[in-house]
Amino acid sequence: MGKRAIRKIWKMGKRTIWKMGKMGKRAIWKTWTWMITAIFRIVRRIMIKMQINRKTATKLLIVQWSRFQELCVNLKGSTLFTGVNGSGKSTILDAMTYLLTGNTQFNKAARDRDRTVLAYVRGDTKSNGPSRYLRTGEIISYIAMEFWSPADNYFLVAGVCVESANETSQKSSWFVCRNARIEQINFAKHEGKFLRISPRNELSVNGQSMKSADFFGRDRGVEQIMRALGLRCNPQKYRSKLLKMMAFHPENNIDQFIQECVLEPGKVESLKELREQRQRFEEIREVFENLKESKDRLEEVEQKSEEYENKLNALHIRELMLCYQELQEAEEEKRETELNIQSLAQKLNAFRERKKDMDQQYSDAGERCRIARNNDIFQGMQGTLSELKRQSEKLEQEFGQKEEKLSALKSLQIKLTELFPWIDQFFTISEEDKKRLCHLAEEHFQTEETIEAFVRFGELARRQDKAFETDEVHFNDQLEDLEARISELENKIKQLKANILVFPKEIEKARKVLQREFESEGIHTEVKIFAELVQEIQDDKWRGAIETFLGRKRFYIIVDEKYCRQAVKILQDKKIYGVNAVLSEQLPVTDVTPGSAAEILNIPNANARKYANYLLNGIHLCGSMEELHKYSKGGLMQNGMLAKSYAVSYMNISKTEFCLGQDAVKYQLLKAAEEKEKQLAKKEEVQKQKEQICRWREKLQQIDWQAEHYDFDSAQSLADISERNIRIRNDLEKISQNPDFMAVIQEQQEAEQEYKRLEQARDILIGDLKGCEKDLENLQIELEQLSGEIYVKDQEYSEKCLKHLELKQQMLEEYEKLREKKGICQVITPKTLRILRGEVEECVRQMENAQLSYCKLAEIDINKRGVPYIPFFREEYRNIANVKIEEVHQRLTEQSLKLENAFMNDFVAEINETIRDAKREIAAINQELKTLPFGKDTYKFVIKEKADREIFFRICRKLEHYMDTPEVYMNSAREDEEMERDIREFMELILEEEDETEYTDYRKYFVYDMEIASRQGDSEIISDLSKKQGSASNGEKQTPYFIILAASLLQCYPRQACCARLAFIDEAFSALSRERIEQMVKYLEDNHFQVFYAAPPEKINSIGTYIESTVSLVATGRYTNAVEGLVREEEAFAK
Repeated sequence: MGKRAIRKIWKMGKRTIWKMGKMGKRAIWKTWTWMITAIFRIVRRIMIKMQINRKTATKLLIVQWSRFQELCVNLKGSTLFTGVNGSGKSTILDAMTYLLTGNTQFNKAARDRDRTVLAYVRGDTKSNGPSRYLRTGEIISYIAMEFWSPADNYFLVAGVCVESANETSQKSSWFVCRNARIEQINFAKHEGKFLRISPRNELSVNGQSMKSADFFGRDRGVEQIMRALGLRCNPQKYRSKLLKMMAFHPENNIDQFIQECVLEPGKVESLKELREQRQRFEEIREVFENLKESKDRLEEVEQKSEEYENKLNALHIRELMLCYQELQEAEEEKRETELNIQSLAQKLNAFRERKKDMDQQYSDAGERCRIARNNDIFQGMQGTLSELKRQSEKLEQEFGQKEEKLSALKSLQIKLTELFPWIDQFFTISEEDKKRLCHLAEEHFQTEETIEAFVRFGELARRQDKAFETDEVHFNDQLEDLEARISELENKIKQLKANILVFPKEIEKARKVLQREFESEGIHTEVKIFAELVQEIQDDKWRGAIETFLGRKRFYIIVDEKYCRQAVKILQDKKIYGVNAVLSEQLPVTDVTPGSAAEILNIPNANARKYANYLLNGIHLCGSMEELHKYSKGGLMQNGMLAKSYAVSYMNISKTEFCLGQDAVKYQLLKAAEEKEKQLAKKEEVQKQKEQICRWREKLQQIDWQAEHYDFDSAQSLADISERNIRIRNDLEKISQNPDFMAVIQEQQEAEQEYKRLEQARDILIGDLKGCEKDLENLQIELEQLSGEIYVKDQEYSEKCLKHLELKQQMLEEYEKLREKKGICQVITPKTLRILRGEVEECVRQMENAQLSYCKLAEIDINKRGVPYIPFFREEYRNIANVKIEEVHQRLTEQSLKLENAFMNDFVAEINETIRDAKREIAAINQELKTLPFGKDTYKFVIKEKADREIFFRICRKLEHYMDTPEVYMNSAREDEEMERDIREFMELILEEEDETEYTDYRKYFVYDMEIASRQGDSEIISDLSKKQGSASNGEKQTPYFIILAASLLQCYPRQACCARLAFIDEAFSALSRERIEQMVKYLEDNHFQVFYAAPPEKINSIGTYIESTVSLVATGRYTNAVEGLVREEEAFAK
């Protein structure tokens, strides 16, 4: 409206001058005077209207502040405080900014960081000695400013009272008095030569005391003052903008200037939380790495333990083999002795044949004697005698034969008598037959009946022997099965005692195949069995029921989710039947159902936990049959009663072998030991039965059941022969006594000599025969001794086999291979055992070194090493590999997710939001700058993303697809690999950066410049300020910086609001020329700032000319006084 009026007056003046062109100079001058006066009045009305929207500071009071004892000056619009260096120009600006914003960064323009509120209040001169402080004791200081509010049509006073009881303490209280002026408040009064300062509790306005509730602390007080001045911006932000303009220093770097003086520092508090999360992540990762290292060390311990156990098994096999070898050598020696006996028997037979020949010769010599004796005289008598002798000899021969047959019959009678006590349990024998068979060698029974009884009994005995043979074969089969079972149990017990949990062989074999195939494909993951991933069963009462219900599912293979498909493919390709792999990637993640069987199992592994929840969440643990009936879809009782799919069954939990939890080894060991005892007892019973059968068979086989081989009539025949022989001998004795035989004595003597010679030869032969028999007897004794030795060695071997039954079969196979290779029984020597014992000792040493290494790493007792501690280290390994490392890995995964969430949801989101706020602020300043041209120039901020922050901006751009919210992305599937890589890379950059502000200060994410649009005629030339830094004059370089600060500060002063529009400039325009100073002052005045300048006296002409008031500061002694200079009235300004 004012501009239109001015243009109208100007056009009227031109027309008037044109019409009055011939009236003369006087008329023209009067016309020009009228035009200028009218324009001035319009401008004045515009200025008054603009000042209606500004709360103007009209007076300043400073009491006991630095060198000012009492200073009260009038302020008419913008004011210049001038004076020589040290006169206190900056001190006044510090006082006003302390009052208005609570600022304590005093004298920032002078780079003096030693000034404090306490130093100002006490008047610290920085000198040495007792006179350092201008004021001592209890000090009260005041800073107050009076403002005129045209909208409210009243004055108001804003002040701060600073009370200092001593040189180390001070307390400040802010207050606001509306509808009051400075002189109406009793801050201080002169009493003679003394100045009395009113304490805060005695302060009054127009005689009315102020209440304690009228005073505020710094934050609340500053907020109240800003509200009173019509300011609604953030106090910290307002303070920062005021100080940046007040402490401005000439700059040559527009990028650095905008960062430090225009934009507020970034306050990203989330980095601390992010670092804490990272620290926790690193702590957990360190624990995880330590556990991995512990696991590696324990694997080394396990490897050395297995080497020791393998070597120890090899030693036991060799010891067993040596014992078996000695047994074989003894049996071989026995066989050789038996061969020697056989050879001697053949030799003995040869001697007996020779003896037979010798006996024939001897018989011929006897015949000669007989012929010599048989002459004519005695021929008749001798024939009778010879016949009688022949008959006697025949009878004697028959008697001998009958005696042998009777002896055989007596032996048979004894053997049969021994059979009767036990044989009748298998078949029935008549009492008559038994009686006959018990008296075979007696004469009381008829022969035919006895033979019939024997034949009947023999047939029954042969049948029973065949039955015994069948039973013996069955017993041998049972013993083989029992020995195999006992060997298996012994091996199992050894493993369990070594703290190795035993799983079915096919499962272990499948696991090894999967592990080997994974490693061949470069996949480093562990193949686990579900059972070993169960850490514990929390209530042991439910163990039997739960394990029985799970059954073979306990032995299902579990691998990492990523490798399930590969595991299935390996099972198919390698044709591994009867083994199940859990498809853990398909299992849903569910919580444990309270009261279910899943709640009983403690499982750290995430995949095993999912599978257990899937199997057991639907199985409710029931305490009674009523409760089981209630949960008919899925219920389980401790005794094994199971309800499933509306059907109930009773499971036999006694046959279930426990394998879940860390204490499963204990249960398996107890059960294996009990089973072994049962099997051993059963084997002993079977062995006894077999031995009994063998003894019975031996007794049966000792008897010749062929009836024709016995003379059942021998007893009666022997009696008859004896009687006949006695009669014949009596007849011979009678004939021998006849004297006619004396004639043939000579012939008989010669015949007898020959007979004696042969007899001597025969005796020698008999001696040799007896010698051979003696040798044979000795060999038989030796054979008996060998048999005893073999028995002892067999007992020793059996004992060793019982100790290492699981190694027996392996030893036998190895022995047979070595024996076949060497061709002799002796395949090893005691030296072999000594070497193996040395190797075992070396394995123990290596194992103890590995154990010691782990003890040092785990910081446990280093004495816990050696063979007895193998189970301890296996327990440690199982606890770490199956429990702890899984728990820590789970925690590490969770902490990694927390770290990423903290990074994205807190840090990235906060930085992104701060950057958006900064962009909005830059846009607002640009909008302000667009309406505030400086002459022909218009300024505009330009910000560009830094190239080294491309990762951050790429993340932010991708977040636009997720509602611009990191939380949405973090809860998504996160399948963008580039995004994931950028997140990890950017997070590492931030956390590894030593300079924290490099990434936490959002200002460092951009490159800043200022675009200058200059009007030159009808054209507009655009240039960047950064490119003009080298070619432009110093004033031309600095002017844009002031304009930027002014535009930034204007953000705190809304155009439509009636508010204070204060600005402070210390050491004002030190680098600007007079012309630029005048332009800047005019620019600030045109934009309705009330500026308080602090400048040296030489700036009065360039600054004071364009502002309304000037205050000169003059030092008088140790204090400073103020002299108010020219205050321009509006009329004078108009002139």
